[in-house]
Amino acid sequence: MERYKPAVGYWSRRPKRQPCAIGGKCDNWFYSPLSALLSQGFPIVDILQVLYYYTPHCSGVTIYAERLAHHLTARGHRVTILASRHDPGYPLDETVNGVRVVRVPSVLAVSRGVVMPGFMPTAAGLIRRHDVIHMHLPVLEAAGIAALSRSMRKRLVLTHHTDLTLNTGRFNRVASKAVFASGIAAGKMAQTLVTYTHDRAQVSPTVTRLKRNARVIYPPVEIDPPSAAGVAEFRQSHDLGRGPIIGFAGRFAEEKGCDDLLRTIPAVQKWFPGATYVFAGEYRKVVGETFYERTLPLLKQHACHVRMLGVLRGQELSDFYAACDVLVLPSVNFTETFGLVQVEAMLCGTPVIASDLPGVREAIRVTGMGRITPPRDPDKLAETIVDVINHRDSYVRPRDEVAATFRIDATIDAYERVYRGEPVA
Repeated sequence: MERYKPAVGYWSRRPKRQPCAIGGKCDNWFYSPLSALLSQGFPIVDILQVLYYYTPHCSGVTIYAERLAHHLTARGHRVTILASRHDPGYPLDETVNGVRVVRVPSVLAVSRGVVMPGFMPTAAGLIRRHDVIHMHLPVLEAAGIAALSRSMRKRLVLTHHTDLTLNTGRFNRVASKAVFASGIAAGKMAQTLVTYTHDRAQVSPTVTRLKRNARVIYPPVEIDPPSAAGVAEFRQSHDLGRGPIIGFAGRFAEEKGCDDLLRTIPAVQKWFPGATYVFAGEYRKVVGETFYERTLPLLKQHACHVRMLGVLRGQELSDFYAACDVLVLPSVNFTETFGLVQVEAMLCGTPVIASDLPGVREAIRVTGMGRITPPRDPDKLAETIVDVINHRDSYVRPRDEVAATFRIDATIDAYERVYRGEPVA
């Protein structure tokens, strides 16, 4: 399809102010041929998503961007991903399921970030060829990319995933402040900042400073239904025994509270001697982390009760969730914004225990499918695990009920409205 050439006069019009979903008014300086096209229902938009890590790397941000890209592509949009080539084994430019992935070589890893001399020049070339620039924060180069997008009169959308906190070491603290400042600067130039929940938006230092442009959209969640045969095979193949299974899904990282979960083992074993703790997710090569090595003494102490499975995908992940008697997300600080794994587990029929933190408690609050506990309290966590296992049926909700609250189609619809510059319901 030929790229549309605008008629004279589209550049000079300005849209009306739109009410902000969180509070205040939204000044939208942006108007271009794209705005006119989208308001007339033009079907194809070229979207550039910008983030540091993309699949096959596995993290919440990666999964979020990947799902969004695939569903937008299925609706006829053209999507390009700009990310780092932090692993030299990844191709520089490839197309996966209709999504183009461009990776910029990194020369140095700094904590959870990467140094990429070619990142901004590559971004400039891609921004020029796309209609909407969708950046996933935190990104150190956010302000520069936002400035480029503005200078080329492109619509800029930000999704805020977390407020980066690196407290260990002077360099890390300086880096955190630089990333935060860059995100704020980018947010002031963006048309829309998307955040996960109202609960989190009220306390996030980034979102509270940018609430004029903020919109709340639930993250994209989808997972295949588990099968009874698959669950039975999963338990057998991983030697999980017949006792209760306490599950965890995600990076084996300090902020996830994995050590607190391990400390509940003695108390839970008094009630359920055959209980097994199963960790699904990356644990040996977590970017910017040495937590696994520091936790090895605790893991060895409880080795007979713990299984480390690594990253699970597809049907195996569904069967893992369904095999668990309860999934636990014991996050300890504000770096956890939501926890996609909670809803995934609920859709597979498994109740959840999560920390009482803004955003993290959202899924349980709106579904009733689990319990909320204070962070950094292993004794209370153990007590809650025992209670949920003993009264599991009272916490389980039908899959359709959970899916009605977290509909991925509703998430994609909302993003399309954001790309068009329309209010989000």
